[in-house]
Amino acid sequence: MTGLLPIIEELADVPDHTARARWLLSVPLAVLIRDQVTVRRLLTSSNFHEGLAYFEAEIAALSAVRGRDGLASNTIRMTREYARIGIQVIARGGAEEGSA
Repeated sequence: MTGLLPIIEELADVPDHTARARWLLSVPLAVLIRDQVTVRRLLTSSNFHEGLAYFEAEIAALSAVRGRDGLASNTIRMTREYARIGIQVIARGGAEEGSA
């Protein structure tokens, strides 16, 4: 027993970056906000830099002040989408971080 919530234990127990990417794409965004310190620590300790970049982009988007249209700035939204694309490739097993 680690004291972590079961959904966070899933991240702690995954064997590779592909599984971490899949977890990041499927976990409720509320979990990322609520447990951001623990998620950040787990991603950092696993040296999953692209996952950490995606996580930070999601947190920035979820925390951003929104304009009159209800959306975050274009910079925030584009950063989030580019990071998401990278994580989707890893989640499909198409690329491991740092590979050419």
